[in-house]
Amino acid sequence: MKRLQLFVFAVAVSIGMAGCGSDDTKAPPAGGNGEPAANESDETTSAEEQAEIDAALANLSDEDRALAIAQVNCPVGGGKLGSMDTPVKVSVKGRDVFLCCEGCRGPLEKDPDKYLAKLDAE
Repeated sequence: MKRLQLFVFAVAVSIGMAGCGSDDTKAPPAGGNGEPAANESDETTSAEEQAEIDAALANLSDEDRALAIAQVNCPVGGGKLGSMDTPVKVSVKGRDVFLCCEGCRGPLEKDPDKYLAKLDAE
């Protein structure tokens, strides 16, 4: 899983963070073999992936961890919080929001109403 994350990260960086920081694009499937990119959320999470998510979330305070678990997904990139490392906490319009990565901060701050509405709909 770490190799896949590193590969997707390298691809995202090389093409300007496609799929992360913008919900208009998705990173290409890893290796073109039909596996979802790391930023794509799906219904199932393997035990290995869940262990990595749990480890990333463990880096948060108890209060923040509870909020991130309740939020589940990044409103910008769409990935499960903790799937790309420790979630990033950002306060916008008096509300704490967790993001999958720093690359999602800009879009959230540029159009907070869009992403807060997305969170409210979930």
